[in-house]
Amino acid sequence: MELRDFRGSFRIDGRETDRMDLRILLTIGGGETHGSGAFRVPAAMIGTETGGPLTFVTEAGDEITVVVREFDLTQGVAYFLTEGEVPALPRARDAG
Repeated sequence: MELRDFRGSFRIDGRETDRMDLRILLTIGGGETHGSGAFRVPAAMIGTETGGPLTFVTEAGDEITVVVREFDLTQGVAYFLTEGEVPALPRARDAG
């Protein structure tokens, strides 16, 4: 298992939401990689109807496709699974 943290925004109907953090838990096994997680539903997403996966655009310009499997309206949280590849994180530079 591996955690990957991204900063960016969702693209909805051609517009981007406010910047937010997206944490993805990757499960790797049997030659496959699956990601899952939860995020606070941005205000711009409330009341919109999406007929399919959502696109999260990272600050680096990478796109992550997520499929929301459940909205918890009382908590304002969406639970998701990733679809396709999850970008690698940039390596930290050595301070030495």
